[in-house]
Amino acid sequence: MNNVVFDPELITRYAGTGPRYTSYPTAVQFTPQYGCGEYAADARISNSSNRTLSLYVHIPFCESLCYYCGCTKIVTRNQQRVASYLEDLKREITLQGALYDTSRPVSQLHFGGGTPTYLSREQLDDLFKHIAAHFTLLQDGSQEYSIEVDPRTVDHDSLAHLAGHGFNRLSLGVQDFDPDVQKAINRIQSYESVRALTEHARACGFRSVSYDLIYGLPLQSEGTFDDTLLRVIALRPDRIAVYNYAHLPERFRGQRM
Repeated sequence: MNNVVFDPELITRYAGTGPRYTSYPTAVQFTPQYGCGEYAADARISNSSNRTLSLYVHIPFCESLCYYCGCTKIVTRNQQRVASYLEDLKREITLQGALYDTSRPVSQLHFGGGTPTYLSREQLDDLFKHIAAHFTLLQDGSQEYSIEVDPRTVDHDSLAHLAGHGFNRLSLGVQDFDPDVQKAINRIQSYESVRALTEHARACGFRSVSYDLIYGLPLQSEGTFDDTLLRVIALRPDRIAVYNYAHLPERFRGQRM
């Protein structure tokens, strides 16, 4: 750690606030004047760059509701809704794949949610098979394929299955280790379960394990969050993403709970 050199210019450049998720083009570029035709034309023009591709796949389903969450999600156990969504998703993959040259490999792939590991192994296998049919996926170790994981919904075998599909970056939703905070946000998960998953992920070949933390949650204090940070540091994740809790109960029913 003593050998780390921080770039002051880089820190200053990105010191401002920004969106939680950055997409390109950003949402404000999609106006009534910019429709499907304009997008398709720009996508095809981009093929001349020969640059690699980055894909984001959104799996909105969750088994239970985390009260703090402001993400686009569907809490359900209705498999028909899942099957219908996956068919629409595959149709979107087909449409997007037709715009981009297969000579442009997918160097970055991210599965977000929701809870991407909500999908069964069979559903994930089928989805990956469809992606591979329309895009060129990498399996040579140069890829950055990441997936967001709820520690309550995966086991060691699940991590090995994900690694078999080329995932090598893992993002664990920790939020906070304090039991009272966990109860308040309806997300109870033990420190030991996170530790065990972290160790197994590394054994499976995941080269980056990231923890998501949230500050400003109900019942948090500087002292309790400091304890969470100390416990996180002890597990030595490769990255830590820290978000502020955005309280918008008028928009998100769970936050009113």
